Amino acid sequence: MTVTLDNGILRLVVNPTVGGAVVRFDRLGERGPEPLMRPGGDTERDPNRLAMYPLVPWSNRIGGGGFGWRGQDYRLAANLPGEPLPIHGDGWQQAWRVEEQGDTRLRLGLYSSHQPPFDYRAELSYRLADDTLEVALAVTHLGEAPAPYGLGLHPWFPRSAGVRLGAAAEGVWEVDAEQLPTVWRRLEASGQWNFSRGRGLPCDRIDNLFTGWNGRAVLSWPERSLTLEVRADTSRYLIFSPGEQADFFCFEPVTHDVDAHRGDPQRQGLVELDRGECFSMRCRFRCLVS
Repeated sequence: MTVTLDNGILRLVVNPTVGGAVVRFDRLGERGPEPLMRPGGDTERDPNRLAMYPLVPWSNRIGGGGFGWRGQDYRLAANLPGEPLPIHGDGWQQAWRVEEQGDTRLRLGLYSSHQPPFDYRAELSYRLADDTLEVALAVTHLGEAPAPYGLGLHPWFPRSAGVRLGAAAEGVWEVDAEQLPTVWRRLEASGQWNFSRGRGLPCDRIDNLFTGWNGRAVLSWPERSLTLEVRADTSRYLIFSPGEQADFFCFEPVTHDVDAHRGDPQRQGLVELDRGECFSMRCRFRCLVS
């Protein structure tokens, strides 16, 4: 079951039963719908083949199959075929309930308690306002013992030869063979991974977390005379693409570092919530046409 939002400028198709994921996000022009995110199919059941999904109660990978917290050891099962580590939490793999629906607004809810120490209620809302898609994601802890939470969004964008990305950052985490962080390095002014002034994507694989972000990014497709401005209230983003042969790339606003649960959790962006406490993030995707 999909839900469609339409304000005459933008159209959003969401599948609540597939991780609350966006199936399509299109600009409506004279030539018909034009994809702003990589489009998926209405019957697709794999969120990784859709346009965007929420990351809750954490983003990216946790090494070692789990983590310790306040004297307890929590084991987490691998949850993606071909991926040995638990990744992206569990919200993207569950069915969400429709709690409010209108022509331009959708609010979804989810309860999850099968993966200790995470016992939570999440709320995900989508809203079309003129040329902008507004997304809000919030989590409320319901467990007796406090637990560390993180949030993020995982959009997939069309990759073309001319696509450019502008997103200022202070530094980037190098990764090992498991895609876990090893060494943080400050970005060089002329380095190929410094996107502060806008540049094309690297030819080779990239799957790295950038820190010290000001919360604004610009994605542009000059051959389509199309620009998408991203604004989020997070200080980190992750870029993922297998390389120039791929037809997609991901630009993911996230609230914490990769594998923060096993590092310095709160310094690296995780938020400890007591029972009844809430943590949230917001992101706006604004379509600009030149």
